[in-house]
Amino acid sequence: MSGGEAVRGGDDVRDTGPGRGGDAVTDTEPVCVEGLTLGPVGGGAPVLADASLTLAAGRVLGVVGRSGSGKSSLALALLGHVRPGLGLRAGRVRVAGTDPFAPGGTRRVRGRLVTYVGQDPAASLNPARRIGAHLADAVRRGGVPRTAAPERVAELLARVRLPYDRVFLRRRPHEVSGGQARRVALAAALARAPRLLVLDEPTAGLDDGLAWELRELIEETVREEERSVVLVSHDPRWVGSLADEALRLEAGRIVARGAPRAVWAAGPGAGRERDTDRAAPRAGGLRASGLFAAPGRGAPVLRDVALTVAPGTCTAVLGPSGAGKTTLARVLAGLLRPAAGTVAWEEPGAIRQGRAAAVQLVAQDAYGALNPRETAERALTRPLTALRGLDPDRAAAEARALLARVGLGAGVLARRPGALSGGERQRVALARALAAGPRVLVCDEVTSALDPDTARGIVDLLDELRRADGVTLVLVSHDLAAVARCADRVVVLDAGGVVESGPAREVLRQPRHPATKALVGRRRATGPEHGRSA
Repeated sequence: MSGGEAVRGGDDVRDTGPGRGGDAVTDTEPVCVEGLTLGPVGGGAPVLADASLTLAAGRVLGVVGRSGSGKSSLALALLGHVRPGLGLRAGRVRVAGTDPFAPGGTRRVRGRLVTYVGQDPAASLNPARRIGAHLADAVRRGGVPRTAAPERVAELLARVRLPYDRVFLRRRPHEVSGGQARRVALAAALARAPRLLVLDEPTAGLDDGLAWELRELIEETVREEERSVVLVSHDPRWVGSLADEALRLEAGRIVARGAPRAVWAAGPGAGRERDTDRAAPRAGGLRASGLFAAPGRGAPVLRDVALTVAPGTCTAVLGPSGAGKTTLARVLAGLLRPAAGTVAWEEPGAIRQGRAAAVQLVAQDAYGALNPRETAERALTRPLTALRGLDPDRAAAEARALLARVGLGAGVLARRPGALSGGERQRVALARALAAGPRVLVCDEVTSALDPDTARGIVDLLDELRRADGVTLVLVSHDLAAVARCADRVVVLDAGGVVESGPAREVLRQPRHPATKALVGRRRATGPEHGRSA
């Protein structure tokens, strides 16, 4: 595939078959990959096999595929980086004629020629440094004089729709929402003016409005600066509307390439849907009232928030990025003490066994939530032994069963978070939460980094837990399809307060508050994809 051959909006799709995953490449293109194969250092099946591609200046390449298919491994290889335990077996990579895998190549490429915004952008930001310092460093590394740095920082924040004020600049990464952290990381990446911008699931954790503003920003930077972009995404609307060409990975191999919509439509599981039965309420609800809370020392992010989640039901929390959804999730899970207000769990027996076992949070940032030094097996067996009292043998067997329940094989057990894909990390985090045997499960954007098939499977699993096991769910999400699929009730946050609540079907079909209308209207404007509707 030549970048110059791509035609936006075409319908052709080519099956590359089991052989070489792309056309022959040359170093004349800004980005070229030939025969790239990555695999475990000690042997075993490759995570990326014989991949080839080229990308011209000012073009956007979409990379799609199921979780664990090799998308992030391909993206990271453009920087000369491989995950721990993996190695380069064959092939070559060139970015503007530079080999990132050559000695010193990563240093020459990263930041200067290529910038990467990963699935967990907060993990790339120093938690001890303030947002303003992060961005000031980035613009100075991009060649901007110190005296001009504040003006450049203000320009970058405006481009990613973030405020340039003292309060925001003095916040640390953990004191902003997941969507805001993602935009800060993107602003820092753009500050270096790279030839190639690699975006790994850039819309994860963003509401539809911000996602489409980000789309306009990427189109602008491609058009005005002739920047090449590799876009790894599970969102077919993004791939279809932004990429010039797309490729699909399956089990580490490029199996199709062509027009984005055709490549997506040719993938497995398109259009699959299921009906959902509602459960009778069972034990394990929660109630919050008068909540005021802030993740740092600044002004409260939550303002007089109240909600009730009936036992055995699912309540979804919606709202634009920065509305306070993640802060609310942390308060409900007992990880952040509110400045005022109360949270009560409605199952005394569960509370007597300990809040950690009764209420579990599955965080948006799965990489940050998992101990980077622990294998998946250790992450699962620890709560099984500490909170449920299982002996080591029973805990090991239960860990395998939990992985199977979230769609992962036993081969994941020996791997650490850095050796897992974003989707695999999210499912391990969910399995770890289930290991505690919770009565209340708080899920913060658990489908945001997953491909549609995997996301549907996770939503179905959550719904099964609710119906069969009586688990109470709080689902923080921008995915209105997941909300419609699973939630009984919806609570909408805006500027830290509850602005609308009610039955899920009623709120999604007939929103009343302007914030809710904006969220639902943006989804309707883009249209449903492959059987998923809001």
